[in-house]
Amino acid sequence: MSSTNALSVVLYLAIGGLIPLTIRLLRRTTIQITLPGPPGGNLFYGHLERIIGPAGPDYQKHIFSTYGTTMQIRGLFYSKALFTIDPMVIGTVLIKEKNKFERSNESNVMMRAIFGGRGGLLGITSDEHRIQRKVCDRSSPIDMITQRRVVLNSSWVLDLPQGIFLSMPVFMNTAKEICAFVSRELSTSESPKDVDVLKGATSATIDNIGEIGFGYAFNSFKDEHNPYSDSIQEVTQSLIRIGPLIQLLPYVHQLGTAAFRRWMLDTAPFNAVQYLRKAVSFQHEQADKILRTREELISSGVDISSETGGGRDIITLLMKTEGLKTSIDRETLVGHMNVFIAAGHESTRFALSGILVAHPLTPPGHRSTAIGRILDELAHHQDIQNTLRDELNYYFDKNADELDSKGLLDLPYLDGVVREVLRLYPPFTIITRVCQEDTVLPLAYPINTPSGKISSIPVKKGTVVFLNNIFYNRHEEIWGERAGDFLPERWIGKKLNEVTETELRLPGVYSSMMTFGAGSYGCIGIKFAVMEIKTIIAGLIRQFKFEPATQECTWLNIGMQFPYLNEDLDNPQRSPKLFLKVDKL
Repeated sequence: MSSTNALSVVLYLAIGGLIPLTIRLLRRTTIQITLPGPPGGNLFYGHLERIIGPAGPDYQKHIFSTYGTTMQIRGLFYSKALFTIDPMVIGTVLIKEKNKFERSNESNVMMRAIFGGRGGLLGITSDEHRIQRKVCDRSSPIDMITQRRVVLNSSWVLDLPQGIFLSMPVFMNTAKEICAFVSRELSTSESPKDVDVLKGATSATIDNIGEIGFGYAFNSFKDEHNPYSDSIQEVTQSLIRIGPLIQLLPYVHQLGTAAFRRWMLDTAPFNAVQYLRKAVSFQHEQADKILRTREELISSGVDISSETGGGRDIITLLMKTEGLKTSIDRETLVGHMNVFIAAGHESTRFALSGILVAHPLTPPGHRSTAIGRILDELAHHQDIQNTLRDELNYYFDKNADELDSKGLLDLPYLDGVVREVLRLYPPFTIITRVCQEDTVLPLAYPINTPSGKISSIPVKKGTVVFLNNIFYNRHEEIWGERAGDFLPERWIGKKLNEVTETELRLPGVYSSMMTFGAGSYGCIGIKFAVMEIKTIIAGLIRQFKFEPATQECTWLNIGMQFPYLNEDLDNPQRSPKLFLKVDKL
């Protein structure tokens, strides 16, 4: 950057008020007592640069081993923040006193700016969440709502009736598609061959989201260029280009009037910001075009049961809901659509991690990453892979009808493999909340401080609390001495209280682990994700053998965890890839 350009950037930030805003944040005191924690920290990112950097899990392990289960760290702009794996703190923040701890307003503003409407399901507040739950509860017919409740709100997950299994044919068909994709990859040369399994998994999840989410066919396995999918990737590339500046964008919302904020964005001396504005506009146009087409079909009275999704997709269901105009408007539906598809793009999640450095959210599932992680673990544990294959072959020998979904999803070893990988490798390592009023957080594990041992922490309004998922899921006092080992057997033939080794009431909407979050903001598509993962893994393991590839990959943490080729680690334009050696059985 030239000296002239650099000066214009500095003047722009100063005039815009970001420097005064930073000073105000630095002066804010939110934690009143001295807690253990790591020294130092970057003046801009605090300790977050290391916590969610590429080697983040290693650093997180180090500081939890050194400073205990709850500590003080430095957050954005060097502000004080809490970092914890204490189950009582997590339960208080996400469940017991959830109204006192909300997602940050800056996160919601950013989600709404990028995805449209109210930012989809990533940007809505707790009150908005409840409104949409009531809207869906009024919908009919009942088989449609029971089919989709699992995706719309996590509070319905645990007691869903059999309607959810109506989605199973979609998953089974996608499992066949990904198996066909792997077979095509192997047909170009003698097997075994190194195959990018993450590419196939991402195509599968995008197609499923399109059909079940809003009745749209992406045809990802046909390598067709889809304008809507391409528009999401345009937004992604824009976010990547912005880089560290993305940390500042949410705070623009706090500055001046709406006209002043528009001026700031219009005159921002950053090409990446201008490119993002154009990409977001194109994304919204594509989503709105699809939505209008669906509206025209519904209003015409045409039978859409033969259309993609059969008229039972989530967006169509919401559009048919009585009272839609006053409860869920067009812009909100556009936001939902953009979030659904963004969740399917690995590269989009990579870009969004820039936002999540400051304000991590719990997104709607990371199925393709989870599928890749499961295949990677099975490739490195041939005995477990063989045991799983034996269970699957035995089941399908006895059940020729592959749509007997209930039996497949209940297979104990398949269930154990999926749960164990999701426990050890939550795609998101951190959930963040901001304290909305002064309160006290009780501790399950007391802390030694300079003034003595404490069993609770007083926190002031504005305190940021970072909840760590990965090491809560590996905490030995909860999961036992072998908490860090891959043991599918720990889940088989046991009740949940027999899997964990504590009398504490544990948070977590999925088997007491924090992979899908906890409370009303837990992952909105738990059963959707688990059904999809199990179906795809079952199809792949029956037909193929997976081993470590000659093209080695490394999983890096960038707010979320992604695999990259070792040869690409120094390439700033790298994209996630996971190669495994695959042989057809």
